[in-house]
Amino acid sequence: MRIALRALIALACIVAVIVARPTVGWGSLAVMLFALLVLLALLADYNRKYR
Repeated sequence: MRIALRALIALACIVAVIVARPTVGWGSLAVMLFALLVLLALLADYNRKYR
């Protein structure tokens, strides 16, 4: 269940970046940066158990 939720969140972030990419402006930049932040947080959470 937790893996599926993480996969859906990662997919949503990737879709948000793809949708916001062709638009120029501060709003689309904020969307892309937030999606990147969420993806990095997911990666950090995944790597935490391998320390």
